[in-house]
Amino acid sequence: MSGSRGVRRRRTGRSPVPSGDGESGLVTGRWALLVASCVLAVVASSMVLAVATYEGRAARDRARGPIITGTAHGAVAWWASRFDSVEGLQHSVVFVEPLDASAPPPPGLARWPAPGEAMLSPELLRRGATEDVRTRYGRFGGLIGREGLLSPSERLAYVRPPTPPNAVERDSWMPISGFGRSFPLVETLDQRDLSEVLLALGALTLVPALALMAVAARRAPRTGNRTGPRWRRASAGVGERFPPLAAGSVAGGLVLVLAACVDLPVPVTGYVLNSADVRAAWPLGCAAILTSLAIGLVLVAAPRRTEKKTSEVETDHGTTREKDHRAEEGRGAGPDREAGGEPGAPPYSVPKRRLVACALAVGTVALSQYLPPAGKLIAFAVGTVGMWALLPSVATALAVSGGRELARRGAESGRPGLLAGGLRLAARPAPFVRLFTALIVLLGVLTLLQVWEGRIGDTARAALTTERRIGDTLLVVRTAGRSDLERFSRALPGTSALAVLTTGEDGRPATLVGPCRTLRMLKLPCTGARVPGNHEDDRLKELRSWYGIRTLTGRVGRGRTERTRNLVVVVSDTRGQYPQVARAAYATLPVMETTAPGAGWIDGAVRRTGLGTWLTLLGLVGVFTLLQAAWIGLAEDREAPGPAAWWHLTVPLLSMTALVIVITAWHGLFLISITAGGSLPVAVLTTTAAACALLAITLGFLHSRRDPP
Repeated sequence: MSGSRGVRRRRTGRSPVPSGDGESGLVTGRWALLVASCVLAVVASSMVLAVATYEGRAARDRARGPIITGTAHGAVAWWASRFDSVEGLQHSVVFVEPLDASAPPPPGLARWPAPGEAMLSPELLRRGATEDVRTRYGRFGGLIGREGLLSPSERLAYVRPPTPPNAVERDSWMPISGFGRSFPLVETLDQRDLSEVLLALGALTLVPALALMAVAARRAPRTGNRTGPRWRRASAGVGERFPPLAAGSVAGGLVLVLAACVDLPVPVTGYVLNSADVRAAWPLGCAAILTSLAIGLVLVAAPRRTEKKTSEVETDHGTTREKDHRAEEGRGAGPDREAGGEPGAPPYSVPKRRLVACALAVGTVALSQYLPPAGKLIAFAVGTVGMWALLPSVATALAVSGGRELARRGAESGRPGLLAGGLRLAARPAPFVRLFTALIVLLGVLTLLQVWEGRIGDTARAALTTERRIGDTLLVVRTAGRSDLERFSRALPGTSALAVLTTGEDGRPATLVGPCRTLRMLKLPCTGARVPGNHEDDRLKELRSWYGIRTLTGRVGRGRTERTRNLVVVVSDTRGQYPQVARAAYATLPVMETTAPGAGWIDGAVRRTGLGTWLTLLGLVGVFTLLQAAWIGLAEDREAPGPAAWWHLTVPLLSMTALVIVITAWHGLFLISITAGGSLPVAVLTTTAAACALLAITLGFLHSRRDPP
């Protein structure tokens, strides 16, 4: 038949010859698998660390909490919890007075503190070194052991007063029969549920890690015979891809090994993991690493979109000609499909109704701030979902139109690089649209969470204003029973003076009673008669505002503190008095609280906004994971080398980055306007912009130095 004129043979099917895809270029397929499996194992290890930490914290919280009894009969100790702060962060101060010296002390203590002695956690001792916390509560008696702390980074103090509390002071104490029941201290305040933590880990880190693994799996080399049943084709070459997957999983699992050996600090958060918790969860850790490895194997073995090859052999007078026609499987599956870029390939087409719908969604977000309070968040949520769902179509339309414009200008100016890059972008915008979609959703979710968690309310904002205005130049000490104010006064620093704020039954009329020195510091006249308070002094303004005082008068005299409603006020003309005043108060008074006006609201706001640090950390991990996926996906694009790479890779990536940052910031500002609180995650946005710009420039530089395939 080879010599017959006009005879044609046509055969179709897939070539069994391995293509070796993913084994050349800037990133090899095996290296991509190694990196992706390592990242996935690290994320799985992070989830194990979260579960193990929560279980360990719960066990220690139950072990150290006091079992409160109704009466002092049968009690082994008196117990009271107070609050204090170091470096602007609040911590718990637990007062104990044993009634039975043979009773077991609190977990973490080898013995009960001696009278006038304090035992501190290592972190409190370290962070409070500049504020004299070592001697603030009394003589330093030693450190609290790990078994008595929820985490190695917890700040906690156990204090025994110099003398046992009298009958009046015991009104603020509780009799306990031992320890073994959960009790809320500062470390557990505002603690999120484990389910919320795992949800944040999954949304911000696990999903990007799976996307990275999927991209790496597409770049993995295909070897072996790809004909036959599906299971045989799926398992072809798994043995060759197993080593990089296994090596990456083991490398990622080293996080668990390290955390099990030492108390590992979590970057930028200040939290330190307890290694004992991690060691106790070793079965779960092994299961997580094996699961991440199994996910990688499934993804690399799964059928991928490949190219069909049709070979047409024509025989004409003994001459053979072969033509290859390639078309990606699945082409034509939607208006936003990825065009192959071959002559005759259908161009991209984004329905105008999608663009109109996206504009309506954006308008819903913008107009939500003008709706009644009950409908603001609903409209914002509806507009947000619609915007995120439709923005990929807008990005596709922009990329295609931008590519065509670049190609037109390249043709007019005779610049082949600009022409080729524009044509390439117009034909293949899908990689950029996928990255744009992933970043816009990830950063959008992170920004909304950051804004929502950052809401501190009007009262907390007022407290911050008070702190900026007067700092600690006015402090209020609340005591129990009648106190020895003369002794307290002698223990104060020389720059401070005290008075007693005596309030009426309804708490609104009040008189500030103290020596002339105190009244003069507050710009009050020295007289034995009551005189109206000077409203020009900022300290008196804040005192009236925060303690609900309607009328404030001052007079010279000696204040008394028989009732807890009578507050000791310490004033100074210079800032920085709190450590010395707190030390003097704990040494001479039955202290219930030492604080600046509004400081309690600031402490709560600091704890709440501190959650944003965790969100920032997780968000940055997710962003860099997505950029790794983009690097693997775009680094192997060999069809636009030379000058065209700058127009096909660098310019679109830079434009996409700017669009993502602008949309995310605009979106977050609208939620801030609706909730009247929170702030944008500026660190995440700027870091993302810098990382994307670096990726764009690096890819353009590397591709511009490559020769055409």
